[in-house]
Amino acid sequence: MNFAQLSPREQSGIRWALAVLAAAVLWWIAIAPAWQVLQNGQAQASALAQQHAEMLALQAQAQQLQSSTRLGTEAAVQALNSVCAQMGDKVKCSRQAQRMTVDVKGISPQALAQAWTQGRSQAQAVVLESHLQRQGQGWDGQWIWTLPEGKP
Repeated sequence: MNFAQLSPREQSGIRWALAVLAAAVLWWIAIAPAWQVLQNGQAQASALAQQHAEMLALQAQAQQLQSSTRLGTEAAVQALNSVCAQMGDKVKCSRQAQRMTVDVKGISPQALAQAWTQGRSQAQAVVLESHLQRQGQGWDGQWIWTLPEGKP
C-alpha cells in the first residue's frame, strides 16, 4: 500500500506519529545530554575549583619544602631528641647510625600525631617503620626514623 493511497486522516496520523518520533529522537540525542550538562555544570565547576585550590596549596607546600634548608644528621638528632623530651617519660629515643628509634608507652593519639608532625617537619626525618598498638586510651610501640644525611 502506498502513502498516497491512504485516507487524509490516516496520512495525518502517520505524520503526527513521525513528528512525535522525530521529537523523541531529537530529545534523546541532542537536547537531553546538553540539558544534563547544564544541570550538573555548576556542581562540576565548584568541584574543579576546589581541586584546583588543593593543588595550588600542595604546589606551595612543595615549593616551600624545596626551598627549605636541609638539616644535617646531628641537627636532626637534636630536633628529634627535643621532641622526645617535650613528651616526657612516656617516650624514649635512641640512635643507631642514620636511624633514630622512638619507643612510646601509653601516649595519647593527639601527642602521637604532634610528635609525628614535629619529627617530620622539624627534624626532616622520614618514618621507615612503625609498630604501634592501641592500649586502652593510649598507644604503645615504636617507630623508626631515617635521619637526613650529611651536614647542612
